[in-house]
Amino acid sequence: MGWTFPWASSFGSDFNFDFSVGFTQEQQREGGIEYNYRREAAWQLRGGEGAVAEIPSRSTPDGATTFAAMSGTDVATYTRERPGMSAFAIEDGIVYHTYSTYSRGLDGLWGMYQWLDRAPKGRNETGVWWRRHDEYDKR
Repeated sequence: MGWTFPWASSFGSDFNFDFSVGFTQEQQREGGIEYNYRREAAWQLRGGEGAVAEIPSRSTPDGATTFAAMSGTDVATYTRERPGMSAFAIEDGIVYHTYSTYSRGLDGLWGMYQWLDRAPKGRNETGVWWRRHDEYDKR
């Protein structure tokens, strides 16, 4: 159809902080994180310098713990950048914020989820269910 869309990246800007998908270490420690319209409790460092941080209200490991390990980092670093998507329109030189979504609201943009949601048992998730292609034999 010949459509074109101007895409922009937030890399290297304050955008992720302004739209509550990027956070500082100080915000994590002080409990100043509000993501997906929910305020999070302060993180506590355990084990001294360079220790992994945990959210006090969670008593069992969650996906973030596993995903951080898979990424080769700690949970605190991994969770300082969260998923989010925003759309804007410009009209007569004025920029309008037209849409934002976070967390599971992004599922519609990740094509495979749409197929899995329509399967007889849905995603049938139990813990971390996806692996990268070079990890298929590991389990």
